[in-house]
Amino acid sequence: MDEPASWSVLERHRTPDWLRDACLGLYVHWGPYAVPAFDSEWYPRNMYRPDTDAYDYHVKHYGDPADVGYHEFIDDFHGNAFDPEAWADRCAELGADVVGITAIHHDGFALWDSALTEWNAAEMGPERDVLGELATAVRDRDMRFMAAFHHAWRWWYYPRDPSFHTTDPAYAGLYGDRASTTDETPPESYFEQWRDLTIEVMDTYRPDLCWFDFGWGNQAFAERDRYRREVVDHYFTAAADWEIDVDIAHKRNLPVGVGILDYERSRREELSTSPWLTDTSIDRASWGYITDADYKDPRTLIEGLIDRTSKYGATILNVGPKPDGTIPVEADRCLESVASWLAVNGPGLRGVRPWWTFGEGPTDVTSGEFEEASAIEFTSADHRFTRNDDAGYVFIFHRPPDGVVEVTTSLTRRVTGRRRGGDPIEPAAVELLGSTAAVTWECDEHALRIELPPEVDVALPCCIRLDVAEQE
Repeated sequence: MDEPASWSVLERHRTPDWLRDACLGLYVHWGPYAVPAFDSEWYPRNMYRPDTDAYDYHVKHYGDPADVGYHEFIDDFHGNAFDPEAWADRCAELGADVVGITAIHHDGFALWDSALTEWNAAEMGPERDVLGELATAVRDRDMRFMAAFHHAWRWWYYPRDPSFHTTDPAYAGLYGDRASTTDETPPESYFEQWRDLTIEVMDTYRPDLCWFDFGWGNQAFAERDRYRREVVDHYFTAAADWEIDVDIAHKRNLPVGVGILDYERSRREELSTSPWLTDTSIDRASWGYITDADYKDPRTLIEGLIDRTSKYGATILNVGPKPDGTIPVEADRCLESVASWLAVNGPGLRGVRPWWTFGEGPTDVTSGEFEEASAIEFTSADHRFTRNDDAGYVFIFHRPPDGVVEVTTSLTRRVTGRRRGGDPIEPAAVELLGSTAAVTWECDEHALRIELPPEVDVALPCCIRLDVAEQE
C-alpha cells in the first residue's frame, strides 16, 4: 500500500454530525462462544486455562479441551432462527441511531462472507453473511451501521500448548499460526492479515462507524504503527469517495484528536466539549449469551443513558443472542422498557447538546475503566441537563418528597451560552414530557421551582422541558 497519512493529518477528520446527535446505539456479540453459554465471550480463551471455571465446565460437559477444541462449537452455532429484519425492527423501535455487530471477536471467527479466511459464518455455522444481511436491514430502516473489530489481540488470546488445537497448523486460520514460533511477537504476516480483514469489511459493507477494541493499542502494534494508519487512512479516504460521513471509535489507543473515544462499561465523570461513547452490555456478567445472565433493570439502563448524554456522551448497548440467533426474552423485555420510556422522553436526549454544566445534586459519579456505574443511587435532588435550540431539558431521577423540583443552576450562560448576566431567566413555559397536566413554577434569585402534578410518581426518570428562548 502507499504511504498512509500521518496522524497529524488524520486528526483533521471531523466527527460527523449524525454521531454528535446520536444518543443511543445497539449492537450484538454473537459467535460460537454462545454455544456453551457459560462464563462470557472469553470462554474460548478460558476453556484452555486450568485455573478457571470455564475450564472445569468444559471438562465436565464436553471433555478435555485437548480433545474437544473451541472450533467444535461452530456446527452448533447454526443460527437457524437468525432474522436480521427482526433484529433491525427491534432496534428501530428502540430508536437506535446506530446498530452494529462484532464483525470478528478475539476468537478469530468472522461473521461476514470473507475471501480472506475460510473461518467465516458464510461457510460454516449459520452459512450466511450475517454482517452483510444485518447491515442491509439496518440501512433499510434509515439507521447507521457499525462494525466492531476485536481481532487485533487474537495472537495473544488463545493459550498455547502442544496438546491443544490452538497450535495445530490445520486450525491456524482460526487460532493463529503459532505452530512455527514461540515468539510472543507476531510475524509481519499477522499484521498484514489484520489490516486486510479490516479493510475487506470496510470496502464490502461501508460501515458508518468502525469500533476497535484494545488490541491495536499494544506495544507490537505501536511499533508497527503504519498498519494502523493504513487502516484509518483507507477508511477516511474511501468514505469521501463513497460520500458518506464516517468515524472510528477506539479506547484511547490512538493519538488525541483521531476518532471518537470509547469508555467501555464506564462513563465520564465530567462534561466533555467533544462527543464520546460508552459501550456497555445490558448483562453485567457477559457480552455474549450465557444462561445465567445478570440483566440490568430498565432504571439502571435509563439513568446511565441520561447521565452520559448530559456530558456529551452516547451509549451503545450490547445484547448477546442465543446460538440460534434469537434475542433472549428477558433481554428483549429490557429493550422494550427502554424503548417505551424513550418514546416519551426521547426529545430530551436525541439531537441535543449539553449545557455548560451537565447537572447538579449531591451524588458524585465516579467511574473507571470497566467500572459499571450501576451501583450509583441518584436522589431526588440530582438533576441532569440537556439543550436543543430554545428548549432546555431537566431530567429528574426521583420525585421530591414535597413534589417540588428545585433547579438551583442559574438559567444564564451556564445553560444557554447566550447571556452573561447574573439575573436568572424565567422560562417562558414549562412542560412535563408525557403528561397533559398543567405544571406550575416560580423563579427567583435562588432557584427555579417546578411543582410536579400529583399523579407523577417517577417510577422511572422523567423529563421537564423548559422554553428558554432569549428574552428581551
